[in-house]
Amino acid sequence: MKKQALTLLLTTLITTLQAQLPQTKIISGTVRTKEEGMLIVPPKGKYQILSDSLDQVLKTKPADTTSLFYRALLHYSFNQLLAQPYPRAKGALENLTIAKNMIEKCVELRMIDQRAKMLRAQIYEELCFRFSGDESWMLSPAQILARRKLFNRYKAAANRYLDELAQTYPNWAHDYSKRKISRSYPL
Repeated sequence: MKKQALTLLLTTLITTLQAQLPQTKIISGTVRTKEEGMLIVPPKGKYQILSDSLDQVLKTKPADTTSLFYRALLHYSFNQLLAQPYPRAKGALENLTIAKNMIEKCVELRMIDQRAKMLRAQIYEELCFRFSGDESWMLSPAQILARRKLFNRYKAAANRYLDELAQTYPNWAHDYSKRKISRSYPL
């Protein structure tokens, strides 16, 4: 009886621990969270407890690549084009910049999981999109210059990472080549 109860307890504990991290899937070379039904973007607040938990882990262990990856994935998921389509949505650029820093640290720490490199390219693509809504009346000349430099840096990085992924995954090479950024900064 005790053996069965212990087995049941361990099974429940392991299942609960595994269920805490969001499941991911790769579609045409992009990393996404698995959502129920026809959802592509997770509903707001769905991963709030997980986000808080990952933030706590990162405070104590800033080099934990798994926590860095999943936190960057959540930042990306809630701030991507499908979640916030308006390029100048408040907070989206800042959150994507945080995600960029996290995923860069993840890759720098030599995370073996290739999803990290896929997510890095996606984040840089999304950062470039966030600059597409810039309008001259909203920004000073100094801000325009700074944002143009950032856009060009993100564009070069995104295209470089997409080329690397195309070489690594020849089956998705066409998808990666279509995603390359060819547009210029609008101002």
